[in-house]
Amino acid sequence: MLKNNLTVLVISLLFIGMSADKGYSISAIPQKDTNVNISSDINNINAEETEIINRISFRDKFRKSPEAQINSFFKKYNKYSEKNDIEKLKELYTDDFVNNDGFDKETIFTMTQQASGAYKNIKYSTVIENMKINGNYAVVRIKETAVGETAKVIDKLKDSGSVKSDIYYIDYLKKEGNDWKISNSTVLEEQIELKYGEAKNTVIELNGPDCVSEGSEYEIVMNLKTPDGVFPVGSITNESIVFPQVQSKDIFRPVKNDSLARVLKANKDGNNEY
Repeated sequence: MLKNNLTVLVISLLFIGMSADKGYSISAIPQKDTNVNISSDINNINAEETEIINRISFRDKFRKSPEAQINSFFKKYNKYSEKNDIEKLKELYTDDFVNNDGFDKETIFTMTQQASGAYKNIKYSTVIENMKINGNYAVVRIKETAVGETAKVIDKLKDSGSVKSDIYYIDYLKKEGNDWKISNSTVLEEQIELKYGEAKNTVIELNGPDCVSEGSEYEIVMNLKTPDGVFPVGSITNESIVFPQVQSKDIFRPVKNDSLARVLKANKDGNNEY
């Protein structure tokens, strides 16, 4: 049975005089340095050990472990992302890259180019939860949190939007020559909040299934706690993750008792959904 992965993309609340913008998020993956300690006891080196050492190149003696190489790889990825150096980022992907939404390398970087400059002051916090290496292949599970603000200011609010994302994903790496490259990325769980105005002071929870059968119905429930004197209306929609993106129509409803729910129907095209 085919299944669709569901990604919580944007939680948007509409207050009087407030409008929401379409947003993009660029992922970057900072990682602390990994130190490789090399030590030796000169007094214990005998003639046989010296002969063996002489047969090993200087570079081999001090080559980084695969774990250290991958940590350095993600540090480099983060540097290029922060500088928005798209050409350098492209070099970190294999030519046959594809992600779990079916986007290839060209599509991913077209989207990245379009999103360029949409956000500012982005700060990343990333944890590599585990890493499995098998020769020239590696599977790296990552948790990434990013916070920042939109570059565009909403005129009516005289305010920029705040963005926060929490993403759990797996990168599949392949070694080409001496370089590690990303051959596939799979998002396991993703939630992105883009808030304007009074919504910044609102605590929001969105609950729904992570995976559903295509064509089936599923329920999304939004719970929120608004400041006193605020009367929110909200909209819950689903969109297939395709490129170019096709936006669904928002139908806003009053949020009663701090909760809003909607039953949605999954697409039958085999696409993941926002």
